[in-house]
Amino acid sequence: MRHLLVILLFASISLLAKAQDEVLEGDLLFAYSSTTGLAISEATVHDATAPPIYHVAIATWVDGKLYALEAIDEGVTLTPFEKFSERSLNQGGMLIGRLHDRSGIDQSVSNAMEHLGKPYDDLYMIDTQEIYCSELVQLSYVNSKGQRLFPLINMSFHDAQGHIIDYWREHYAKHGMAVPEGALGTNPAQIAHNPAVIILSH
Repeated sequence: MRHLLVILLFASISLLAKAQDEVLEGDLLFAYSSTTGLAISEATVHDATAPPIYHVAIATWVDGKLYALEAIDEGVTLTPFEKFSERSLNQGGMLIGRLHDRSGIDQSVSNAMEHLGKPYDDLYMIDTQEIYCSELVQLSYVNSKGQRLFPLINMSFHDAQGHIIDYWREHYAKHGMAVPEGALGTNPAQIAHNPAVIILSH
């Protein structure tokens, strides 16, 4: 058992080192899992062959160190890449996405950095002071002409059969709200599947 743990540890370290070598400024880091974030992936990933993506972050280099710029429970923050990777791998896995056209990357990352410190939006509503993970990407990523790359979509809180997932009914009921099915928004899987993004590895 001890030998197995050592092997797994070295495998994880090797995977992290390989991933870090592959990551460029402004790449998108997608976390997936069949358990963590299940309510998100159930509602947004209706392709049984696709990885159940539940989170997205932005890769950025600061003073020679790689970080994941992300919106999580603590708010919009810079998480060391190693910590983000380990968290993702412990829950399932990580995919690296890269834009076909990187001409607007510097501006996109700069846009995202302006949101640092904002509180997290667990109601997933646009046009508020709070922000959620894919909203950070959707608001920030532009091409060389300053045009946004990822459009807003009608949000889904239902399963593959079209039924609103109980988790979301209960979640919004706690806030005295109906589930905002169909409201404009965004989600990590939508961004991962956008033709503007190439998925490199996991």
